[in-house]
Amino acid sequence: MNTPNVAAALIINEAGEVLCTLRGASKHASVAHKWEFPGGKIEPGETAEQAAVREVQEELGLELEVLGGGCCVEHAYPEFTVRLNGVLCAAKGGTLTLREHLDARWVAPDRLEELDFAAADTAILLWLKERFFGSCLRTERFGRYPTFLAECTSTNDEALRLAEAGAPEGTLVVANVQRAGRGRLGRTWLSEPGQGLLFSLVARPQLPPEVAATLPLVAGLAVTAALREAGAPEAGLKWPNDVLLGERKVCGILCEAQTSARGIEGIIVGVGINTASAPESLSHRAIALASGEGRPDRLRLLARICTHFEALYGRWLTGGLAALRAELDAADCKCGKPITVKPGREELTGIARGIREDGALLLETASGTEAILCGEIVQWHD
Repeated sequence: MNTPNVAAALIINEAGEVLCTLRGASKHASVAHKWEFPGGKIEPGETAEQAAVREVQEELGLELEVLGGGCCVEHAYPEFTVRLNGVLCAAKGGTLTLREHLDARWVAPDRLEELDFAAADTAILLWLKERFFGSCLRTERFGRYPTFLAECTSTNDEALRLAEAGAPEGTLVVANVQRAGRGRLGRTWLSEPGQGLLFSLVARPQLPPEVAATLPLVAGLAVTAALREAGAPEAGLKWPNDVLLGERKVCGILCEAQTSARGIEGIIVGVGINTASAPESLSHRAIALASGEGRPDRLRLLARICTHFEALYGRWLTGGLAALRAELDAADCKCGKPITVKPGREELTGIARGIREDGALLLETASGTEAILCGEIVQWHD
């Protein structure tokens, strides 16, 4: 008789509370990798493990034999551990082939979107993400009010909607993919599901517009510092809103104002980072941090960026870019190099001489040094 193998597993938090149960059975697709929340499903005097086994028996119409209980696989992260307590079963008279893990598809919280979770599993997915992300944060405001989305038009759109509804400074929106991501000058930001870190923060600086306009550079400094800390020492800030690895773009930043009749109410700081891959069509100008299994943990990287951003933002609020002079000079990857700048329709060629404290790029040309407040460095020619 070709009998099915059955496995039941639980996700338990640090306090020993059962969050949900996984039931799976080979040759029975209806219950394969099916998550259930145990609340209200456990009979009086029954353990969660027994409940999981009972439900499998009832659904399959089989009499099961428990071959092993208390099997445990732990996935540990700083301040956060997910423990799978397993109960191995088989139909009576059958045999069981042990696997390395009860749930072979289990992955780190950062890659939960790769699993085929049902709609009812949204709560556990969000719990894992927010709990893990929160354990990595070292901030008081930024990142403390997170919203995680499977997809959206753009995280800036979602963050702006929250800001207009009164969301506090520090509100964070993260998406696994954007359907209509955008960059400066109306450009499109391309993204594939799970391949990048896409997020927006709500900032509410009470500063003159000309000072607030330098916020993209503050965000770029935060990303650069976080990438270097995460093992990418070649990360550098490219005026006015990009972060490069070597000569290719790994991150773009777009700041958009929330305005009203009273003036600027807030600024949405949008960030897109190629973590696992970059669009093939832009391979000559775009790069990712890593690929395959070596790619960085997006949630941990996000926590680092929020931490650096909050520290830099606090100093910027009181002293502008002048307070970040040392960081600007250390991060500027174009200073001292020949560049071409396009402040409008014309192009200017010269030597980059740093970023001024009002956010202007200093360009040394044959006719003298010019300060360019708006424009972009022409990094690539199509």
